Amino acid sequence: MNNSFLRICESAPPESVRCGVMKYGDTMFNRNQLVRLIEELEALEGELPAVVIDILDAARYAWRESLYLFIRGD
Repeated sequence: MNNSFLRICESAPPESVRCGVMKYGDTMFNRNQLVRLIEELEALEGELPAVVIDILDAARYAWRESLYLFIRGD
């Protein structure tokens, strides 16, 4: 997992779905959680690192296709 995405997750407020992304474990988002993840990532200010844009694109795709988004920890 790219450190820039991990930093964004670790700095998220406790009620955020990003806060649940595990550094060493695996994290899976269902369709309802994807809505929140997309909203949270889109709300971030400043220029997003390329890895965050890639994750945002994957989350949008998974939501549109009714899939899960699986993020593998280290």
